[in-house]
Amino acid sequence: MAFSGCGNDNRQNPYMMGEKTSQKGKIYTVTNKPKNSEVTIATIEAETKKEIAKINKERDLELKQMEENTKLLELKTTNEMAIKEHNLSTYVQESQFAFKNSTLIIIVLSFIGVMALTFYMFRKRREDKLKMHEDELQKEVYLREKELQVKMAEKILDTIASGKLSEEREQHLLEALDKTTAPTLSHKK
Repeated sequence: MAFSGCGNDNRQNPYMMGEKTSQKGKIYTVTNKPKNSEVTIATIEAETKKEIAKINKERDLELKQMEENTKLLELKTTNEMAIKEHNLSTYVQESQFAFKNSTLIIIVLSFIGVMALTFYMFRKRREDKLKMHEDELQKEVYLREKELQVKMAEKILDTIASGKLSEEREQHLLEALDKTTAPTLSHKK
């Protein structure tokens, strides 16, 4: 079993400039003479240096381009972060403002509710007091009327009991006595 490298076996092997491959495949022969080889080596070294300089220049340009791209990316990232921070701070301020507003609205509504309840209770209490006072006044008026009726009835009975009146007058006083006691009975109902 044969091991092979990264490529196929039928690939061409590299050769130096000025060399030609032989027909057998893998043997190289140098056609130039030794005095031309120094010139060839100098030319190859010059070309190699040019290639190296060119590669270094391209590498430097690519590095410079990569640095610029990195700086642009950093700048872009910094700008995006600044925008996000600004948006976040704006959002936080707006949410704090909304929270303060909703808290203020709740406090005002609570205050209005407490005031309305207090007003309602005060008004109800006042109405109850007025009704109690009115009931007391009606009771007092009723008791005074009763007192007056009792006093009038006593005077009428005293006058009738004295016997100085005629029968006609006594009858008239008895009818008056009936009239004064009749409204009292209807008032109780």
